[in-house]
Amino acid sequence: MSVLVTGFTGKVGSEVAKKLKEKGIDYICTVRNVEESQERYGTQFNLKAFDFTDPSTFDSALEQIDQIFLMYPPGDDLKFEQFLHRAKERNVKHIVYLSVKDVQYLPFIHHFKNEKLIRKLGLPYTFIRAGYFMQNLTDFLGNEIKERQRIFIPAGKGKTSFVDTRDLAEVAAEVFQNPTNHRNQKYVVTGDHALDFYEVAEQMTEVLRVNISYDNPSVKEFRKYMIKKGIQEDFVKVVIGIHFPTKLGLARGISHDYEKLTNKKPIRMKTFIADNKDRWLKPGGP
Repeated sequence: MSVLVTGFTGKVGSEVAKKLKEKGIDYICTVRNVEESQERYGTQFNLKAFDFTDPSTFDSALEQIDQIFLMYPPGDDLKFEQFLHRAKERNVKHIVYLSVKDVQYLPFIHHFKNEKLIRKLGLPYTFIRAGYFMQNLTDFLGNEIKERQRIFIPAGKGKTSFVDTRDLAEVAAEVFQNPTNHRNQKYVVTGDHALDFYEVAEQMTEVLRVNISYDNPSVKEFRKYMIKKGIQEDFVKVVIGIHFPTKLGLARGISHDYEKLTNKKPIRMKTFIADNKDRWLKPGGP
């Protein structure tokens, strides 16, 4: 029996797959197009076709699966609830669901509803309620850092509890190795320090030896600039929403669940920056 890893091509699913492989845990990674993914990743990962919008892919993906690393993907017309029902019918023994920190106070988001649904169905679960991904600095914030040496996001002066997705993968692997110990538990996984984006810019400047600033635009300035760059307005709205709690000073809380679960210290921001410096540095300098 194996672990089914959804969201494999994203920031967290890919790290979960790497960690399961490292620990010798049987796994299958789901992708929409196996051939395209094999061209990108080669044969180093076990891949299977799966699409949350296509229920005809559910049974084959769930074959010989007893645990699932479950992510809620972006997109429309998702058959997420139908997939959960099918997982229960196929006797899946445990679901590790990637949620967000403070979800219990956010009844309007998908994660709140999905946690409630998983509990209602009686599926054994572990909810990993994650802080703000450090990997966002290499993802949708990365281009501005590389091209203009600035963090450009309307997050105000508030601090946020960053977490490296490699630490989320470490927790997921621990749960999959010992699911009974973590049955129906909720873990808040963050780093051990909250930072504002001015502090992140200072640490990037120190590690990269390139002056990185945090511009702290208004929401209006950010929206206008990103749309002018050709970014889809719906995505811009999502990014603004992600950072609104930080702007209000509501995202600074940290948790020590990671240390309790792994007996390790979480990855610090400076380590993340050093590990990924080539993602922001231009050949020959800024």
